[in-house]
Amino acid sequence: MNIDAFTRHPVRLLALAVLTASLAACGRPKEDALRTVKSYDFASCDSTPTTDPVQLAAIEEFKRWVQTEYFTRRSGSLYAANHESALESSGLREYEGPFYIYVHPRPPNQYEAAKGIDWSATVYLHAAKVRSRLNGGKWGEWQSVRTRNFTQAGQTVDRLGRWKCLIGAEIAWADVHRHGGEWQVQPLAVGVYGADELSRALPVPGDAEIRGSSPVEAQKEVVRDAGR
Repeated sequence: MNIDAFTRHPVRLLALAVLTASLAACGRPKEDALRTVKSYDFASCDSTPTTDPVQLAAIEEFKRWVQTEYFTRRSGSLYAANHESALESSGLREYEGPFYIYVHPRPPNQYEAAKGIDWSATVYLHAAKVRSRLNGGKWGEWQSVRTRNFTQAGQTVDRLGRWKCLIGAEIAWADVHRHGGEWQVQPLAVGVYGADELSRALPVPGDAEIRGSSPVEAQKEVVRDAGR
Protein backbone atom coordinates (compact mmCIF):
# COMPACT_ATOMS: atom_id res chain seq x y z
CA MET A 1 0.00 0.00 0.00
CA ASN A 2 1.15 3.56 -0.74
CA ILE A 3 1.07 5.10 2.75
CA ASP A 4 1.39 8.65 1.41
CA ALA A 5 -1.63 8.20 -0.84
CA PHE A 6 -3.58 6.65 2.04
CA THR A 7 -2.87 9.49 4.43
CA ARG A 8 -3.71 12.17 1.85
CA HIS A 9 -7.31 10.97 1.67
CA PRO A 10 -9.32 12.98 4.28
CA VAL A 11 -11.59 10.10 5.37
CA ARG A 12 -8.69 7.66 5.55
CA LEU A 13 -6.63 10.22 7.46
CA LEU A 14 -9.41 10.58 10.03
CA ALA A 15 -9.68 6.82 10.36
CA LEU A 16 -5.93 6.58 10.85
CA ALA A 17 -6.03 9.26 13.56
CA VAL A 18 -8.85 7.47 15.39
CA LEU A 19 -6.99 4.16 15.19
CA THR A 20 -3.78 5.75 16.48
CA ALA A 21 -5.61 7.37 19.39
CA SER A 22 -7.34 4.09 20.22
CA LEU A 23 -4.07 2.18 20.25
CA ALA A 24 -2.47 4.83 22.44
CA ALA A 25 -5.39 4.66 24.86
CA CYS A 26 -5.13 0.89 25.02
CA GLY A 27 -1.48 1.21 25.96
CA ARG A 28 -2.14 3.59 28.86
CA PRO A 29 -3.00 2.34 32.35
CA LYS A 30 -6.61 3.04 33.26
CA GLU A 31 -7.11 5.91 35.66
CA ASP A 32 -8.39 5.16 39.13
CA ALA A 33 -12.18 5.12 39.34
CA LEU A 34 -13.37 7.65 41.92
CA ARG A 35 -16.64 6.76 43.61
CA THR A 36 -18.75 7.95 46.52
CA VAL A 37 -20.62 5.63 48.84
CA LYS A 38 -24.27 6.59 49.04
CA SER A 39 -25.49 4.18 51.70
CA TYR A 40 -24.40 2.89 55.08
CA ASP A 41 -26.30 -0.33 54.52
CA PHE A 42 -23.47 -2.79 55.05
CA ALA A 43 -25.27 -5.50 53.06
CA SER A 44 -25.29 -3.39 49.88
CA CYS A 45 -22.72 -1.74 47.66
CA ASP A 46 -24.48 1.51 46.81
CA SER A 47 -21.93 3.80 45.18
CA THR A 48 -21.70 6.12 42.18
CA PRO A 49 -18.93 8.08 40.43
CA THR A 50 -18.17 11.26 42.34
CA THR A 51 -17.77 14.75 40.93
CA ASP A 52 -18.26 16.49 44.27
CA PRO A 53 -15.43 19.06 44.66
CA VAL A 54 -15.04 18.44 48.40
CA GLN A 55 -14.81 14.70 47.92
CA LEU A 56 -12.35 15.12 45.04
CA ALA A 57 -10.20 17.34 47.27
CA ALA A 58 -10.28 14.64 49.98
CA ILE A 59 -9.26 12.04 47.38
CA GLU A 60 -6.31 14.15 46.31
CA GLU A 61 -5.11 14.33 49.92
CA PHE A 62 -5.58 10.58 50.26
CA LYS A 63 -3.55 10.00 47.09
CA ARG A 64 -0.82 12.30 48.35
CA TRP A 65 -0.45 10.88 51.87
CA VAL A 66 -1.44 7.25 51.35
CA GLN A 67 -1.39 6.06 47.74
CA THR A 68 1.79 7.91 46.78
CA GLU A 69 3.41 7.60 50.21
CA TYR A 70 3.10 3.82 50.57
CA PHE A 71 2.98 2.50 46.97
CA THR A 72 5.17 2.71 43.88
CA ARG A 73 3.28 2.89 40.59
CA ARG A 74 4.84 1.28 37.52
CA SER A 75 3.15 0.26 34.24
CA GLY A 76 -0.33 0.24 35.72
CA SER A 77 0.61 -1.78 38.84
CA LEU A 78 1.01 -0.66 42.43
CA TYR A 79 3.95 -2.14 44.36
CA ALA A 80 4.23 -2.22 48.14
CA ALA A 81 7.17 -3.31 50.26
CA ASN A 82 7.14 -5.80 53.12
CA HIS A 83 9.98 -4.88 55.47
CA GLU A 84 9.94 -7.79 57.90
CA SER A 85 12.35 -8.59 60.73
CA ALA A 86 14.58 -10.75 58.49
CA LEU A 87 15.86 -10.27 54.95
CA GLU A 88 14.57 -13.66 53.77
CA SER A 89 11.01 -12.90 54.91
CA SER A 90 10.92 -9.41 53.38
CA GLY A 91 9.71 -8.80 49.86
CA LEU A 92 7.12 -7.19 47.61
CA ARG A 93 3.45 -7.20 46.82
CA GLU A 94 2.20 -6.22 43.36
CA TYR A 95 -1.40 -5.08 42.99
CA GLU A 96 -3.25 -5.17 39.67
CA GLY A 97 -6.16 -2.92 38.71
CA PRO A 98 -8.66 -1.75 37.96
CA PHE A 99 -8.16 0.47 40.99
CA TYR A 100 -11.03 2.20 42.76
CA ILE A 101 -10.99 4.95 45.36
CA TYR A 102 -14.15 5.00 47.45
CA VAL A 103 -15.14 7.99 49.59
CA HIS A 104 -17.33 7.01 52.53
CA PRO A 105 -18.50 10.41 53.93
CA ARG A 106 -20.12 10.74 57.32
CA PRO A 107 -21.14 13.59 59.64
CA PRO A 108 -18.41 14.51 62.13
CA ASN A 109 -19.08 13.00 65.53
CA GLN A 110 -19.46 15.12 68.66
CA TYR A 111 -15.78 14.87 69.54
CA GLU A 112 -14.67 15.82 66.04
CA ALA A 113 -17.11 18.72 65.83
CA ALA A 114 -15.83 20.06 69.15
CA LYS A 115 -12.33 20.12 67.63
CA GLY A 116 -13.57 22.18 64.69
CA ILE A 117 -13.75 19.38 62.12
CA ASP A 118 -16.56 20.17 59.67
CA TRP A 119 -16.20 17.29 57.18
CA SER A 120 -15.17 13.65 57.63
CA ALA A 121 -14.88 10.50 55.55
CA THR A 122 -13.11 7.20 55.37
CA VAL A 123 -11.39 6.77 51.99
CA TYR A 124 -10.55 3.31 50.62
CA LEU A 125 -8.21 2.21 47.84
CA HIS A 126 -9.31 -0.98 46.09
CA ALA A 127 -7.49 -3.31 43.71
CA ALA A 128 -8.48 -6.43 41.77
CA LYS A 129 -5.60 -8.87 42.27
CA VAL A 130 -2.38 -9.28 44.21
CA ARG A 131 0.73 -11.42 44.04
CA SER A 132 3.81 -11.48 46.25
CA ARG A 133 7.51 -12.26 46.05
CA LEU A 134 10.04 -12.89 48.81
CA ASN A 135 13.60 -11.70 48.39
CA GLY A 136 15.45 -14.07 46.09
CA GLY A 137 12.27 -15.89 45.10
CA LYS A 138 9.79 -15.84 42.23
CA TRP A 139 6.44 -14.13 41.97
CA GLY A 140 3.57 -16.17 43.31
CA GLU A 141 0.26 -16.72 41.55
CA TRP A 142 -2.20 -13.86 41.15
CA GLN A 143 -4.92 -13.99 43.79
CA SER A 144 -7.95 -11.96 44.71
CA VAL A 145 -7.22 -9.30 47.28
CA ARG A 146 -8.10 -10.53 50.75
CA THR A 147 -9.80 -8.16 53.14
CA ARG A 148 -7.43 -7.98 56.08
CA ASN A 149 -9.70 -6.96 58.96
CA PHE A 150 -12.80 -9.06 58.38
CA THR A 151 -13.61 -12.45 59.79
CA GLN A 152 -15.40 -15.19 57.92
CA ALA A 153 -18.45 -14.62 60.12
CA GLY A 154 -19.09 -11.33 58.37
CA GLN A 155 -17.95 -8.95 61.09
CA THR A 156 -14.83 -6.88 61.55
CA VAL A 157 -12.40 -7.56 64.35
CA ASP A 158 -14.15 -4.66 66.09
CA ARG A 159 -17.46 -6.54 65.65
CA LEU A 160 -18.81 -4.08 63.11
CA GLY A 161 -20.98 -5.11 60.21
CA ARG A 162 -19.31 -6.05 56.94
CA TRP A 163 -19.74 -3.61 54.08
CA LYS A 164 -20.14 -5.58 50.85
CA CYS A 165 -17.89 -3.29 48.80
CA LEU A 166 -14.94 -4.14 51.03
CA ILE A 167 -15.02 -7.89 50.56
CA GLY A 168 -11.76 -8.93 48.93
CA ALA A 169 -10.90 -5.51 47.54
CA GLU A 170 -9.28 -2.86 49.71
CA ILE A 171 -5.53 -2.43 49.93
CA ALA A 172 -5.39 0.79 51.98
CA TRP A 173 -7.70 3.13 53.81
CA ALA A 174 -7.57 6.28 55.92
CA ASP A 175 -9.72 8.75 57.80
CA VAL A 176 -9.78 12.13 56.07
CA HIS A 177 -10.98 15.25 57.90
CA ARG A 178 -11.28 18.93 57.09
CA HIS A 179 -10.37 21.28 59.91
CA GLY A 180 -10.38 25.05 59.44
CA GLY A 181 -10.05 24.64 55.69
CA GLU A 182 -7.03 22.34 56.11
CA TRP A 183 -7.01 18.60 55.42
CA GLN A 184 -5.93 15.94 57.90
CA VAL A 185 -5.21 12.36 56.79
CA GLN A 186 -4.85 9.49 59.24
CA PRO A 187 -3.81 6.22 57.52
CA LEU A 188 -5.52 3.23 59.12
CA ALA A 189 -4.11 0.33 57.10
CA VAL A 190 -1.91 -0.37 54.09
CA GLY A 191 -1.99 -3.86 52.64
CA VAL A 192 -1.12 -6.36 55.36
CA TYR A 193 -0.18 -3.68 57.90
CA GLY A 194 -2.35 -1.83 60.39
CA ALA A 195 -1.83 1.72 61.61
CA ASP A 196 0.78 0.72 64.21
CA GLU A 197 2.84 -1.19 61.62
CA LEU A 198 2.95 1.22 58.69
CA SER A 199 6.71 1.76 59.06
CA ARG A 200 7.07 -1.79 57.68
CA ALA A 201 5.85 -0.54 54.30
CA LEU A 202 8.56 2.12 54.10
CA PRO A 203 10.62 2.92 52.20
CA VAL A 204 8.58 2.07 49.14
CA PRO A 205 10.25 -0.17 46.54
CA GLY A 206 12.38 1.33 43.79
CA ASP A 207 13.00 -0.02 40.32
CA ALA A 208 15.85 -2.26 41.50
CA GLU A 209 13.64 -3.93 44.11
CA ILE A 210 10.80 -4.32 41.61
CA ARG A 211 13.16 -5.92 39.06
CA GLY A 212 14.54 -8.21 41.76
CA SER A 213 18.12 -7.00 41.29
CA SER A 214 18.15 -5.59 44.81
CA PRO A 215 16.49 -7.07 47.91
CA VAL A 216 13.89 -5.31 50.01
CA GLU A 217 15.63 -4.41 53.24
CA ALA A 218 14.61 -5.91 56.55
CA GLN A 219 12.72 -3.66 58.92
CA LYS A 220 14.64 -0.86 60.57
CA GLU A 221 13.71 0.51 63.95
CA VAL A 222 12.08 3.73 62.81
CA VAL A 223 9.47 5.71 64.70
CA ARG A 224 7.18 7.41 62.19
CA ASP A 225 4.11 9.55 62.72
CA ALA A 226 1.43 8.15 60.40
CA GLY A 227 -0.89 11.13 60.86
CA ARG A 228 -0.95 14.16 58.58
